Amino acid sequence: MSVAVGVDVGATKLAAARVDTRDGRILAALRRPTEPARGGPAVLRDVRAMADELREGDPGLPAGIAVCELVDPHGRVCSAETIDWRRTDLHAAFAAVESDVRAAAAAEARFGAGGADFLYVSVGSGISHCLVADGVPRAGVHGSAICTGAPLVEQWSSGLALAQRSGHATAEAALTDPAAAAVVAEGAERLGAVLAVLVNALDPGAVVVGGGLGLHDGYRSRVAGALRDAVYDEAAREIPVVPAALGADAPVIGAALAAVAR
Repeated sequence: MSVAVGVDVGATKLAAARVDTRDGRILAALRRPTEPARGGPAVLRDVRAMADELREGDPGLPAGIAVCELVDPHGRVCSAETIDWRRTDLHAAFAAVESDVRAAAAAEARFGAGGADFLYVSVGSGISHCLVADGVPRAGVHGSAICTGAPLVEQWSSGLALAQRSGHATAEAALTDPAAAAVVAEGAERLGAVLAVLVNALDPGAVVVGGGLGLHDGYRSRVAGALRDAVYDEAAREIPVVPAALGADAPVIGAALAAVAR
C-alpha cells in the first residue's frame, strides 16, 4: 500500500496528513492545537479522530504517529516533557510510533534536502537532532540519540526560551523586535556551539534544519555562523546548513513512511 496517514504531535500543534509514500506528496491535511495541559487521554482522542477523518472511505489505511518525546526502538514513549504517554499503548491505534525528529529525518533522507549522510536538527518549541548515515536515521541503543545538549541549550535557544526570555508571546515576535536582538543572538550562538560539537564528533555531510524556528532564515543563518566558528577541521567549516526541504511537513511524512514500513 502506497498511501498512509501520518500524525505529528508537537508541543503547540497536532498535524496529520494523508500521504503518498511513493513521493511524499500530501494528499489531505488537518491541523489542531495540542493543548497538552488537557492530559494524554484527551490528546490521544484528538489524534485518533484526525487519523480516522483522513482514513474516511478507506478505513484500512495504516497510520503512524511521531511524538515530541523519547521513543525507544520498540516504539514505546519513554519521556513526558509534553504529554505523558509512557503507560499508553499507542500501538492500539497506530501501526508505528516514532520520535518526531527521527520521523522528520527519515522523510528528509527519502524525499528532501539531506542526501545519504547528514545531521537533522529540529528547532521549535524544543530542540532535538538525528544523525542519518547511509540514508538511515540512527536511534541509539535506547532511542535517545536525539538530545541536543538538552536541557541546557533548550533553556536558551528554543522557541519557548526566546519567547520567555524576551517577554514576548512567541519566538516569531522576538525575532522581529530589535529590543530582543541580544536574546536572539545569544540563543543562536549557544545553539551553534552545541551543533559544532556534533559536527566535530560526527563529521556529517550537511546540517538540515527543520522545526518552526529552524525554518526562520534569519535565526538559522545566525546559528550557522556560530557553528562554523567552532568547527575544528577547516575542511568541515563550510558544511552546508540548509532548511528542511519538506518544511514543517517532514514529521507527518516520516510518520506515514514508518507506518508502511512496519
